[in-house]
Amino acid sequence: MDPGEGAVEFMREITEGMTLEEVRDLYRHMMRTPPDDAKVKRCATCNYYFRDKTRPGNAKVCGPSCKTVRKTEQKADQRAKADEGKPKKPRRHDTEALLRRLWNREKPYDPDKLAQMYAARERKRNIGGKKKPIRRVDY
Repeated sequence: MDPGEGAVEFMREITEGMTLEEVRDLYRHMMRTPPDDAKVKRCATCNYYFRDKTRPGNAKVCGPSCKTVRKTEQKADQRAKADEGKPKKPRRHDTEALLRRLWNREKPYDPDKLAQMYAARERKRNIGGKKKPIRRVDY
């Protein structure tokens, strides 16, 4: 995971004016031996060092992005723990049940009615509208 805002800010403060090689050496040293300062802690989410700026000194994460990730993980753990003892509800997403529900609403058609419907569809396609009335002209 990428470092949070607090970790980036802390490393900027420490490494200001250093060369890249000096920064690498400092980082390796910090990973092997933790800093003596009580306000410098390791982030519980991204695992990088940061300076705790809270008054009581009880921060666990380095910044808001890491806090969001940590709270999301905690909430997921709480949900999993709450659902642990409960039996899962059976899911009814099978196609057969869906078709049964749809068939209940569908009205059956008489075969003659189906023939009329197909004929009307053909007429509409051929003529382009409703059936024209037959006009009888008397001569």
